[in-house]
Amino acid sequence: MRRRSARLALYLSLAAAGAVTYALAAWLGVAVRPEAVSWNKVNYGSLPEVQLLQRYIAVDTSEESGSTAAGAEFLADVLRGAGIEPTIERLDERTANLWAIVDGDDPRAIVLHHHIDVDPIAQRERWDHPPFGGQIDGPWIYGRGAFDMKSVAIAQLDALIALRRSGRRPARSVIFLATAGEERGSGLGMRWVLATHPELVRRFAVVLTEGGAVEGRSTEEVKYWGTEFAQKRLIRVTVCDQGRERLDALHHELIASGRGLNPLTLTPEVAAFLAHYAPTRDGEELRRLLAEPRALLRDLPAFDRLPDYLQSLFRNEAVPYPVEEAPGGGYQMPINLQLLPGADVERVVTDLLPPWRLHGLTVAVYDEGGAAHGSPVDHPVLTTIAEVIGEHYPGVPVGPLMLPWTATDSRFLRARGISSYGFSPFMVLTPEVLRIVQGKPVDERIALPGYVEGVKIYGEVLDRLTR
Repeated sequence: MRRRSARLALYLSLAAAGAVTYALAAWLGVAVRPEAVSWNKVNYGSLPEVQLLQRYIAVDTSEESGSTAAGAEFLADVLRGAGIEPTIERLDERTANLWAIVDGDDPRAIVLHHHIDVDPIAQRERWDHPPFGGQIDGPWIYGRGAFDMKSVAIAQLDALIALRRSGRRPARSVIFLATAGEERGSGLGMRWVLATHPELVRRFAVVLTEGGAVEGRSTEEVKYWGTEFAQKRLIRVTVCDQGRERLDALHHELIASGRGLNPLTLTPEVAAFLAHYAPTRDGEELRRLLAEPRALLRDLPAFDRLPDYLQSLFRNEAVPYPVEEAPGGGYQMPINLQLLPGADVERVVTDLLPPWRLHGLTVAVYDEGGAAHGSPVDHPVLTTIAEVIGEHYPGVPVGPLMLPWTATDSRFLRARGISSYGFSPFMVLTPEVLRIVQGKPVDERIALPGYVEGVKIYGEVLDRLTR
C-alpha cells in the first residue's frame, strides 16, 4: 500500500504540472497518438508481441494467489524457443528468479531487468476485464501487469531474441534478468541476486529497468520524456504505542511541520535533472525559477510557488501514513523518510524525527541500504535512448528524470556501484499512469499503439548499444 501511495503521489504531481489534456486524448485515455486513431484498422491480436504479452499477463504472478515461479517458467519456454538457455533459481515452490545470457565480445553486460511479480487483485468483482485475461478491447490490452511491468518484459524479450536471431555477435554481452518480490521490497528478488550471485553481478555493467515517465498535455504535445537516473533514499520507520492518541498527534505534527523544518539543498543530481527539465515548463516564471535553482534556496517565497514534487527535490522529508492496529496489539504508524542523494542518514533521521518528538514511543528504523547517489547523466545509454526516441517522436524533449517520491530496484544496484536507468519506451502519459496506480480497483491496461511502437524502440536501443 505504501509503495502504491508513493507511485500515486509521483504521477499525480507530474500530471498536475501539465495542462488539461485535449478531448480526444481524454477519450482515448491520453494513451494513443491522434495519427494512430485508426487503431481499429489494425488486428493487434495477430501481432506476435501482443500475443506474447497476452500469454504473460495470463500467468498469475501475484504473491497472494499466483507464482513468480510460474512466470519464470513461461519466460524460460520463450527463451528456449529462441535458442537461449535460461537459468531458473527456485527459492521455494512459488518463488523464482531467472536470467539468460547472450555473450558478446565484452563480458561486461547490458542487463535488461524486470520484476515478475505484480500487485495483488483487490475486489476482483469490480474489474470489467479479467485481471489475468489479457483481453483486447479497443486500443487497449487489459490485465494485471499490462503496465507494471510485463509490457517492458516483453519489449526486453523481443529485443534480446531479435539480437540473437540477427546472427551477429554483439560487441557487449546482454543479460536478461527477471526477479521476484519487487512489490514486497525485493528481498527474494534483486536484493537476493546481488547478495548471493557475485559471479553474475560482476558482469553487470549497466542496467535498464522500470522508472521512466512521459509527461505531456496529450500524445501530440509531450513536454518531457524522462529516463530515471536518480531517486531519493528510502528509510522506513515504524512508531508504536499501546494507544493511538500519541500516534495521531505525531501524524498531525509531521503533516503540519515535517517538511518545513528541513534546510533546502541543491544536490548535483537535482541540478543535472533541472538543466534538462526546466526549459520544458509552460510558465515563464517556473522556467525562470528552475533555471536558477541556487537562487531558490535563498528565496523562500519563490520556492513556495513551486509544485510539491519540485519542492521535494530540495529537501529531506518525513511522510507519515495512517495509524493502524499493530499485529501484536496496540497501534503503529509507518513513516517513510525520503532523503536527498548524499544525505548523512543518521543526522537526517535525527533531524526529521528528533528524540523529544518520539519520547515514550517504540521506534523501529529500517534502512534498506539504498544508494547514496544517482547514476551518471552522461552515460551512453541515455544518449542512445534520446537518439532513438527522437527518431520516433521528433521534437520531443528527452532527458534524465529524478524521482522524488517513489523507489525502484535501481536503488539497490546503485548502492553496489552499478549504473541503472529506469526506461519506459511506451507513449503512456502520466494521467493514464495515474489511473493505473490509484489506490482503488481498476482495469490495468496499456494502449496497444504505444506498446507496439515501444517494443520497436526497445529493440533499436539494444541494437545500437550492442554494436
